[in-house]
Amino acid sequence: MRIRARRRLLTGSRRALPIAALVPALALTAACGGGGKSKDSGSAASQKLTRSVITAKDVDHLTVVPATAKSQLLGAKQATDPAACQPVADQWSLQPKLARSVYTGALVTDTSAKDKGAKTISLEVVASYPAGRAKQVLDQLSAAIAHCPSYKVTRSGRTSTFTVKSVAATGGTFGDQQVTYTVTDPALGASGVALVTVVRVGDSTAAFETVRADHKTASLRAAITSKQVDKLRAAAAKS
Repeated sequence: MRIRARRRLLTGSRRALPIAALVPALALTAACGGGGKSKDSGSAASQKLTRSVITAKDVDHLTVVPATAKSQLLGAKQATDPAACQPVADQWSLQPKLARSVYTGALVTDTSAKDKGAKTISLEVVASYPAGRAKQVLDQLSAAIAHCPSYKVTRSGRTSTFTVKSVAATGGTFGDQQVTYTVTDPALGASGVALVTVVRVGDSTAAFETVRADHKTASLRAAITSKQVDKLRAAAAKS
C-alpha cells in the first residue's frame, strides 16, 4: 500500500513512501517536492551511499523501506524569517545553501518497545558532501539551533510558525558531530512535534526525523544511530 500525505504539517508534505503506516508528522520539515528518481541513482557514488544506509539486518526490530524517489525525502526550498534559522529548514530541502553531492534514504520503523504506541517512525536521509562541507553543515545547524528558538515560513500565501529546541541525544552522541533537536508546530499540539537527529562522519551525514505512533515524546534508539555511524565510517574507509 502506498501512503499519500493528506495533511500538510509545518512546511508541507512529501510524496508517498511504499509502507502501510506513516504518521503525518513526518512531513514536518519539508515542503512538497517535485521530480522523480534521482538522475545520479546509477552512479558509483550513489550506489556506495545506498549500501551504507542502515537495513533491517543491522539492528533488531527494524523495518527499513528504501526511498525510490528524491521527492519522498526532501522538499522545495523554504525561506525562513529570521534568516539565521535557514540551516534548520535547509536540512530537509532539495536546494540547501550548502549543497549535497549525492543523497539517498529510507523510512525506518522501530518496534523494539513493548508498548505499540511507542513505535517510532523515522525518515532518514544519508548524504555525502565535497571535502569539508559536511562539517560546515553541522556547524551552521548547531549555531542556528542555539540562536533560533522559533522561525516563520510562508508558503502559498500562508505563514506558519515553528519552534526549535535543542534536546539531549538518547544514549549519548555518535560520529564526529551530532545535533539533536525538536521542531514543533504549536498549532498542532502533540501531533506537531518531530525529533531531528543529524550525525556527521567525515564528509557524510545521516539525518533522522522521528515521531512516535502515539504522538508522545519520541526518541531515536541509540543502537540505530550507532550502527548507521559504523556503516558510514566503514564506507569512508573503503574510499
